[in-house]
Amino acid sequence: MILMDIDGFDACVIMNASRLTPRCQLALVRSFGSAQAVLAAGDEELLQVEGIRKQHVTALRQAQREVNAAQIRAKCEQYGVRPVPINDPEYPPLLKEIADPPPMLFVQGQLDTRDHLAVAIVGTRKATPYGLRVAHRLAADLAKRGFTVISGMALGIDGEAHRGALEAGGRTIAVMASGPDITFPAAHRQLREEIASSGAVVTEYAFGTEPIRERFPARNRLISGMAMGVVVVEAPDQSGALITARLGAEQGREVFAVPGDVNSPMSRGCHALIKDGARLVEFPEDVIEGLGILLQTVPERDRREVPQLLGDEKRVYEAVSFTPTDVDVLSEKTGLSAANVSAALMLLEVKGLVQRNPGGTFVKVS
Repeated sequence: MILMDIDGFDACVIMNASRLTPRCQLALVRSFGSAQAVLAAGDEELLQVEGIRKQHVTALRQAQREVNAAQIRAKCEQYGVRPVPINDPEYPPLLKEIADPPPMLFVQGQLDTRDHLAVAIVGTRKATPYGLRVAHRLAADLAKRGFTVISGMALGIDGEAHRGALEAGGRTIAVMASGPDITFPAAHRQLREEIASSGAVVTEYAFGTEPIRERFPARNRLISGMAMGVVVVEAPDQSGALITARLGAEQGREVFAVPGDVNSPMSRGCHALIKDGARLVEFPEDVIEGLGILLQTVPERDRREVPQLLGDEKRVYEAVSFTPTDVDVLSEKTGLSAANVSAALMLLEVKGLVQRNPGGTFVKVS
């Protein structure tokens, strides 16, 4: 059974005050020391807090009348979540440092001290096969080194980053732009359960809050705020991932970007970040070095030994890149017949060195 302490419930009341923005909620909690003290304060005392107006006090009083403790407790038990106020030891310490941390989080799963060493990996929902592979591999490599991977559980890069961390047996945290009773996208319902069992799913929003577009930038400040650095894997010019990177920079976090195909619109945002000073990432060591962590304190990257290749296999392997390429292009690059290229690709695929994509294209795996 999930138990809710009194301050956790009091924070729920404040969260449900419709006209109170997170900034106003935080100002009240910081001024009075706890959510319980906020609710016990008189109207005139509340109005002494900077930024608090009569409409805010009215909304707070309405929430006090309407929010039902038993219903909140029942929903928390139903959805396997609990409130974690900002004064709770479990509350992420890095998140407390940002300008506008939420006064409370709903948490499914468990936050712990291992999450203090965390990296955010974000990117476009419309990811290319290249971007998905890089996000998965980078998340897995960082998770193996003890980093918690934080992302937004969206389709594309975010989902693949979570999967990479899970596959490596590491911790991962998903930050949602909806209430704890809503999974968005719905297709990630199973992924959410896996994340909660190996880390946590968190949100600052109350039960029933829909994931409308305006809430995603606010959500992104939590993704960057909980992490030591933000890695953007793929992002077009207009992308929520770039908002996360900008917020991370404003919060004093390191910003990283993975280069991609210069002809791909999905890489333009990353290339712009690199031009603006973001650290270029090829391997997890680039992230570790950028965070100022001594490599000798982190396990070495598992360098995959490439089997000795000869003849056609060697020529084809050297011609394949991390960008999807078809047999005809490889035939032109190697000077081999299409039949010989196909035969070599089949052998390389068996050895796990290349991967076949839908549509008959191939990419290098390692």
